[in-house]
Amino acid sequence: MAAKNNVLGRGLGNLIGSGNKTTPSNLGSGGEDVNAGVREIKISEIKVNPNQPRKFFNPESISQLAETIKLHGVIQPVIVKKLAEGFELVAGERRLRACKEAGLVKIPAIIKNYNEKDSLEIALLENIQREDLNPIEEAAAYQQLSEKLGLKTSEIAARVGKNRSTVANLIRLLQLPDSVKQLVASRKLSEGQARPLLSIADKRKLEETAHKIIDQGMTAREVEDYVSKLLGETRQTRSSKTLSKVDPSILEVESKIRNKFSTKVSVSHNESTGRGKIIFFYSSLDEMERIIEKMGIK
Repeated sequence: MAAKNNVLGRGLGNLIGSGNKTTPSNLGSGGEDVNAGVREIKISEIKVNPNQPRKFFNPESISQLAETIKLHGVIQPVIVKKLAEGFELVAGERRLRACKEAGLVKIPAIIKNYNEKDSLEIALLENIQREDLNPIEEAAAYQQLSEKLGLKTSEIAARVGKNRSTVANLIRLLQLPDSVKQLVASRKLSEGQARPLLSIADKRKLEETAHKIIDQGMTAREVEDYVSKLLGETRQTRSSKTLSKVDPSILEVESKIRNKFSTKVSVSHNESTGRGKIIFFYSSLDEMERIIEKMGIK
C-alpha cells in the first residue's frame, strides 16, 4: 500500500504544484493570485465536480467527520478551480459535505487554474487513492481515465501503482448487468466472486448465479469451479449431438482455462493423432495484453 500511495502522491503533487506563476489569467477580480496558498471561500459558491467517481457517501461517515470538524476545524483544505461564477470542486467532496452538515459557512480551499483534463485526473486519482471506494466505483474511475483522457490500461496502471491486469480486470466488471454491479458495489459480492460470472452469456442465468453465490456463501475458487461446471453443462445442452463425441475432460480443461483468463477459449482435440489446439479470443489490444501478461509473458 505504501508503494501505491507514493505513486499517487507524486502524481497529485505534480498536478497540484503546477502552474504557480502569477500571470494575468491567474489573478482574481481583486487582483489576488488565485494560486497563492489557502483561502477561505463560501461553501455556497462551490459546485460539486460532475466527474466525481464516488456515487455513494456513507451518511454515518459524513456525520462523524462533521463532528470532528466542529471540534478541530478542517485540517486539510479542499481543492477548487475558479469558474466564471463561483468555483468547481476538484477534490474533497467528503470534507465539503461534512462542513455543510457541521453548519460552516466557509471552507479552507486551494484555488487552482486547472484545465478540464487536469481537473478530471486529480479528481479521479484523489478518489482512487482512498481505500473505501467500492470495486465498481474504482472501475468507473479507471474507465473515465481511459475514455476522457485517452490513457491506455498500462498508463493508468502506472499512475495508480497497480498491475495492468488488475486495472483491466476491474474495468471488465462494468460489463456485468446493473443488478449484479449493485451487488458488487454493496460488497455483497467480491471482485473475485464476480469475475467468473463474466463468462456466462445468459443474463438471467448470470443473475441467478450471482444470488446463489451469496446465498451459499461460495468462495471465489468455488465460484470458478461452479461456473466452469455450469458452462460445460450449457455447452453440452446446446450441442449435445456434436459434443457427444468430445471427451468430457477436454470440456473441463476448456472451462478452467476460460475462467483463469476470463476470456472466451476454444479447445479442440483429435483422438486419433493426439494433437489439438487452444484458441484464445480477445476484443481489443488491451485485452490481448492482459491475456499475455496472465500467461507470464513479459
